This record gives sequence, structure tokens and C-alpha cells, in this order.
Amino acid sequence: KTYVGDPINCWTPAQFTGTHNAYTNSICWLKGSYYLPTEEITIPDRSKPRVYYVSYYQWTPFILLGMGMLFLIPKFVWHTFTRQAGINIRRLVQTIKDKPNDDKGVDFVKRSLKSYLDRLNNLHGTNCCGARCNNFYLGYTITYFIVKLLYVINTLAQFFLLNAFLSFHFTGYGVESLNKLFSGEDWFESPRFPRVTMCDFMIRHLGSNQHWYAIQCNLPINMYNEKIFLGIWIWLLVLTALNIASMISWIISLSGSRRLSTTKKYLHVSRVTSPENESLLSTTVKSRRADDLDFTEYMHLDGFLIFKIIAHNTDEVAAGQIIEHLYRNFEPLNRNHVSNV
Repeated sequence: KTYVGDPINCWTPAQFTGTHNAYTNSICWLKGSYYLPTEEITIPDRSKPRVYYVSYYQWTPFILLGMGMLFLIPKFVWHTFTRQAGINIRRLVQTIKDKPNDDKGVDFVKRSLKSYLDRLNNLHGTNCCGARCNNFYLGYTITYFIVKLLYVINTLAQFFLLNAFLSFHFTGYGVESLNKLFSGEDWFESPRFPRVTMCDFMIRHLGSNQHWYAIQCNLPINMYNEKIFLGIWIWLLVLTALNIASMISWIISLSGSRRLSTTKKYLHVSRVTSPENESLLSTTVKSRRADDLDFTEYMHLDGFLIFKIIAHNTDEVAAGQIIEHLYRNFEPLNRNHVSNV
């Protein structure tokens, strides 16, 4: 009411009093109305179906609430998995952020990640669907990309859900509205979010008398609904593109060559890289013998994914200290590897 007054205002016959006017506004708000183009002089018969029936405006807050909840589902899936899969990534990131000027947070992450990687390698696998899976090191990676895929599905599915909720072709609404905006056309006459609609309702009198009324109503709330849903259309389109680009970027970043270059980058940041270390990494990556566990194989995709997420959410200095700790403590294990048999 602060911005548009009453959400609906209907023009009533002269015999209607204040109570009748309030009832008319209420019944047309609850029942819904329909759009009738200005060029149509006659009101169509009630028996004919309404082409542009408008019934979404009552549910706009719940539609927005439902969309927000759908966006939280992938996040909930990811945090639930990380809390139960062996290492809580969110807690590690928060520990570093809570102590930005103290090495205790970084030291805690170093020990936690090193312990997880050692356990992963010693047990030759991790949990998969609640069961121990030998030689399975992709639990976090698979779940991460499932969550990424859920975000893409979510944004695409919301286009089609809005088609059903709004009762019109929402997927094409943005193109139509932007075309009107840039061509200077008036948005007032729009069958999508009409500001002037018609409402049919019946009032019973004593006996079997039924009086039908066709009332013209004004929907000031649609002045904001059209802008809100145009913004949602653009935002869903942008999110879909960003989510797809993010998936492609992460797939590339987890390739063998990119993992090796990222490791060298953070070792350089920590200023502990030496020609011997770089030579060692290059040699072992090329050989990839089954009994020779090089650093990238020691990290596995899961370990590198966890490290990348921590690096993305903290800073390069902390990430460099973590990778340097893992690399330094990995070398003796790699050079003096003894078979458990």
C-alpha cells in the first residue's frame, strides 16, 4: 500500500455501496481476472473460455519463496555430504577466516587435510553411498559436480515452473519485454502483466435470482510484478550461463596438467619451490608407474578439489602454506615408499 495503494481497485456499478465495493475488490482478488484488449468493444460471453486469464498475482510472494527454497537445495545437499564424508570443508574455510592473523587456523587445516589424504591413501578408497569402496577416490568430486549440475537444472527448471505458475510462456517473456523497452513501446497494454483486467462474479439474491456482473479492475501491483519477473528472467538466464561456465572451468582445472601447474603456482607463492622439486614433479607425472605415488596421485581428484575450494575461499598465502606443507611431508613418503606387503 505504500507504493501502489490497494493491490486491486474495481469499477463498480452506481448502486454498489462501500460494503459492495470492498466485496467486489476482495472477490476479484481471490477469484482472479482476465485480460481484455482495449480494441475489443464487447465483453465475451461467460461460457467462452478466457484467453488471458490472470490468477498469479495472489501467489507472487509464495512463488518467490518457493524459488528461493529451490536455490537452497543444492547447497543443503553439498553441506550435508561434506559434514558426513570425512572432512568438513566449510569448517576448514571458516577456521582460516576466523583467525586471519594467526597461523593456528592454517595449521589446523594443514593437519586436517594431511590426515584425510593419508587416511584416503592408506585405506585405498573412501566411502561411496555409505559403503567402503576400494580404489574409489572421487566421492567429493562426483558429489561436487552433481551439485553443480543441480544448480543448472534448478535454473532451467524454474523457467518451466514459472510457465505453469504464471499461465503464460515465461521463457519468451524477457525477449518480448526487452524488445518493448528498447523500441520505446508502452508496457501498459500487456497480456502478460496487465494493469487493467475484467472480472466476472455472481451475486445471489432471494429466491433463484442470480445476478452476474462483469467488472473492470485495475491491478497496480502488476506495475511491480512485471519488473520483478523481468529481473528474475534475466537473473535465471545469467545464472544458467555462469553455472555452465563454472562446470566447464572446474572440469578443466581438475585435468592432470592443470593440477600440476596449480601446484607449482602455489608452491611458488609460498616461496619454497626449488628446481629439484619441479623436476621431481615433472618426472613422476610423465612416468605414472603404478607403484610410484607422485604428488598429484597422492592428492587424488578429491584432495585437489578440497584444496581448490579452500584456496578459492581464503587467500593465496594460506593456500600456498597448505600446499607447501603437503608437498614437504609427501616427499619422504614418496622417496622411501615401502610396500605394506
